[in-house]
Amino acid sequence: MFARSRALLTHLVVVAGIVTFLLLLWKFDPIRVWSRLVSFGWGFAVLMPFQIFDHMLNAWGWKLSFPPESARRANFWDLVRVRIAGDGVNYLTPSANIGGEFVRPGMLRSSLPDDVKITSVLVAKVTQSVGQAFFILSGLGYLLHAHLFDFEGPQATLGAFGVGSILLGLVVGVSLLVMEPPPWFHKRFPQAVEASAGVRGLLKNYLQRHPFRMTASVVFFMFGYAWGAAEVWLICRFLGLDIGLETAFSIEFLSNLVDSLAFWVPAKLGTQEGGKTAIFAGMGLSPEIGFTLGLVRHVREVSWAAMGLALYAAHRRGARKT
Repeated sequence: MFARSRALLTHLVVVAGIVTFLLLLWKFDPIRVWSRLVSFGWGFAVLMPFQIFDHMLNAWGWKLSFPPESARRANFWDLVRVRIAGDGVNYLTPSANIGGEFVRPGMLRSSLPDDVKITSVLVAKVTQSVGQAFFILSGLGYLLHAHLFDFEGPQATLGAFGVGSILLGLVVGVSLLVMEPPPWFHKRFPQAVEASAGVRGLLKNYLQRHPFRMTASVVFFMFGYAWGAAEVWLICRFLGLDIGLETAFSIEFLSNLVDSLAFWVPAKLGTQEGGKTAIFAGMGLSPEIGFTLGLVRHVREVSWAAMGLALYAAHRRGARKT
């Protein structure tokens, strides 16, 4: 019953996203949008490899999620490869951005124990989420102070509440993982308690012994999200809109807010273009360019996600042969 309801909800979300995209495309005239994409031209050749720096920053954030003695055995470029693959699974599957986390430990080529790999993925997911939340909250504070965005009604309050709820959920989730399960849970799910004992112990040990590494991991993931502002600036330049870094960062702050509140939408259907359109309108910029920016970024995201799925498929083929 739950699986059927979830599948129905996923289908409704996909349909709503497609309808939103088509309505916006019709509003801005498909021919004009196409001409803007054509004018972007060789900008795609610059934009596509630009994303590798984001993956590198995220890989450093993940590497810091290992204890020092284990991090030395985790090859940096292997972490980059697995990050790309996991992000591809997260992006293209309706898994609320967690499906890719399950494939990461098995794809690592390191000889580290499975418990250590799984714990690093858990820590990295927490530090990445915290990094995104702090990035958004700091951006909201800046936008409210500088009056760069025309917030209507309770929008800022709802945004801050949504991000704060994510942070609270992370704290509660990590606490439940680290704490010893209650007796009734032991009786009802003895196998789950036994299977997770190693990971829970390693997670607790990491949190207690390596607070500075965890903080540094959060910072690297924040840099990864901040790198998106450079991409926004680059895309706008190719689209003929000259904006400063301050505006680019503001657009990226709000884009991350939209992404965090709509994390359950597969492939950001409708939310990418619709979000950028609303953000540009709220900042007094051209909504049409905002829609086109969202479309360009969508092309980049789908391309990298397809590459990630190809890496995952290659790993699966190799695993079957062995």
